[in-house]
Order: sequence, then C-alpha cells, then structure tokens
Amino acid sequence: MSFSQTLFDEMMVEIMLGKKVREICSGVKRPSKDTFFRWIGKDTALSDQYARAREHATDGFEDDILDLIERTNPENATANKTKFEMLRWMMARRAPKRYGDKQQLEHSGPDGGPITEIRHTIVDPKDGRNSTP
Repeated sequence: MSFSQTLFDEMMVEIMLGKKVREICSGVKRPSKDTFFRWIGKDTALSDQYARAREHATDGFEDDILDLIERTNPENATANKTKFEMLRWMMARRAPKRYGDKQQLEHSGPDGGPITEIRHTIVDPKDGRNSTP
C-alpha cells in the first residue's frame, strides 16, 4: 500500500482515541502493521506525529482510571485494582516524565545544557577593593 498523509492522519486520530495499532491496521483500505511501522521508521516527521498521538492516548488513560473508580464496588474491587495498576504501569512507561514513579533531580542549564556561572564583582567606591556578595 502506498503512503497517504490523509490516511496516516486518520490513523493518528484513532491512536489518540486509544485504539490499538493492530485494530487500526486490520481495517479495510488500511496498511498492514508492518507497512505502518515501515512508514514511521523511514520518516522522522511521521515518527514524531506517532509519538505525539501515543502521548495523547496515554493522557486518555486518566479517563479510563476515573471510569474505573466510578464503577468500582466491593464485588469488582480486586479486578479493578489490577486494571488500575496495569493502566498506571502503561502510563509510566509511555510518559515517564509525567507519570513515572521515579523522580530524579538534575542540575543543568537551560534546555538541559551546561550550567553557566555568573559572578558579579562589586567595587567599593570608597577604597577601590573588590567585595563579592
């Protein structure tokens, strides 16, 4: 199947809505899963678009968790806890900076660059000596 940006955009909307790639690629007039992954493997813009779509889908898991909370009762609490843990695990793997458990403190400059040091030297006008605050 040849590439179509319109078709790819439609597929990205479905991914954002939480559909699985396997489901999306099994539809009529859709590329195979292998073809789809070949498309995103060859083009960084498509790969970026796919990554953003998955990120949006990950945000949708929050809705799934809230739905679980509303539907949980004593009879299904154990099963829903398992579903919750699975959703939480997937969110943490897909978007670790937002949903991961591990918090790491990094010391870096703007945009992850090196830290720059700025020193101000103040000269006392009375005696001409330097003093550093």
